Amino acid sequence: MLKLNYFSDRQFILRIKENDRSVLGEIYVKYEKQVINYIKSHGGDNFDAEDMLQEAIIVLWQNVNNGKFDLSSKLNTYIVAVAKNKWRAELRKRNKTSNVDISDNTIDPDDNQLEILLSEEKENNVRDALNMIKPICKQLLMMFYFEEKNIEEITKILEFSNTNVTKSKKYQCKKSLESVMQKQQSQPERRI
Repeated sequence: MLKLNYFSDRQFILRIKENDRSVLGEIYVKYEKQVINYIKSHGGDNFDAEDMLQEAIIVLWQNVNNGKFDLSSKLNTYIVAVAKNKWRAELRKRNKTSNVDISDNTIDPDDNQLEILLSEEKENNVRDALNMIKPICKQLLMMFYFEEKNIEEITKILEFSNTNVTKSKKYQCKKSLESVMQKQQSQPERRI
């Protein structure tokens, strides 16, 4: 069985700067599922997804080595965004836009706001905030945002009566997390 040691985003970037080409395969394996899911749900197939992921990794490699890359968000946010943009360009090139919806209608504006907030916060602040909200909220948000489970799966796992209840609870939990994180940001930093 193939076992990969996943490195932190910063370690991946340092390895790219050191010209460690073995990191390319590790990045590919780590983000393959996310990119394939997106491409396949937007009119592509596995081959298209593999191409888009490879192109996204090449863009990352070039931008890191050209000094144009700043790790201001999670690496997966960057990789997936580049793959999405590449796929949209490919669809336009293939003149498939009339047959395929390339907009991201699956994400509501509130979800984008949370993702931006999460990507800009330090990982330990997010963990602290998650530990300060109700356990059911922590579990729900972890499943949705980090484990990438869909609403139907979460409804079954958490035994909610239907998906509308789950969506409502997710909204409430997200607002609770945002409130905790805003309070954390407004507190002055402790100096040691």
